[in-house]
Amino acid sequence: MALETAEIAAEILALADTEDPMLARIVDMRGFGGRTSGEIAGLARSGAVGSLMFGSLQSALSELASRLGASGDQGMIDSIELGDKEAVSAGLACGGSARVALLRVDPIAREALGEIARRRVVGVATLLGPTVRILGYLLPGGSLSGGATDRYSALLPDVEAELGAMVRARRPESRIVEIGDALVHLEVFSPRSRLVVVGSSELASAIVAQFALLGVDSTVCDTLQDAEQQIKGFGSNDALVLLSHDHSIGVPLISTLADVPGIYIGALGSRHTQEARRELLEAAGVAVEVIGRIHGPVGLDLGSRTPPETAVAIAAEFLAHRSGRDPVPLRATSGAING
Repeated sequence: MALETAEIAAEILALADTEDPMLARIVDMRGFGGRTSGEIAGLARSGAVGSLMFGSLQSALSELASRLGASGDQGMIDSIELGDKEAVSAGLACGGSARVALLRVDPIAREALGEIARRRVVGVATLLGPTVRILGYLLPGGSLSGGATDRYSALLPDVEAELGAMVRARRPESRIVEIGDALVHLEVFSPRSRLVVVGSSELASAIVAQFALLGVDSTVCDTLQDAEQQIKGFGSNDALVLLSHDHSIGVPLISTLADVPGIYIGALGSRHTQEARRELLEAAGVAVEVIGRIHGPVGLDLGSRTPPETAVAIAAEFLAHRSGRDPVPLRATSGAING
């Protein structure tokens, strides 16, 4: 099974403790039958971690790493061509051309990789020339971290504005923009969502089926021990839905996830049940602002009555939350209608 981007980031960081690894990313491409952003790979003396384009670029990346190592530069960009025969044999739809950036894992890169390893939504800004290096990174709702202090510092406000808008949408995205007199690659790393539902029932089955249509991997648990195991490593795009009214399960789970930025927590139950949970969470030391972010009663007001209808209401609320949108009818808006 291919490693998740978060796992690759964690392994690159582990290598950085003993070696001088390099980080490889695709900044632009043409052909290949269309590929999404978000792939990273690490190259070190002990070997490679992860791959780009199913490993089809590995030989060219090794040559680029040798050049970068000999140069002493912070980073380097090169274009790699791949013919149809080579591409198809690697599992790609067709050949193409990819511009690849290879960078030394400096302190800013380490911080950004650390956030990616935590399965958080992370926007990364990379200067493409004449110096090739990471300018900074950004989390949803935050400001640009690790910003440049040299002549490129004048670019940072515009970089933050452009990258911030991309990060708020939480979608994997890659683009090159011209800011001032520089070309900057902006990329959003957004992990695939996971869902844990606590409380086996007909509704739980309907929720799993509905979330599957969104490409979300789901697990249903009934005990605190099982649920705690499943939420380990939860990040910004993940979701916990409490169908069980057992506060001895719900309160510790919510407390565990309180510090995960952007996570969706939904809780079934009457308003009386919600208030009882709130009081227990406050007594457990969970911050009021965290409690205020709980979606309880869970779901949008769609007039749902049956389990499948309720599952739609919950999935719709999750999608709006993850996208940073207020759930209003499209006819009441004037912006883009496709995200």
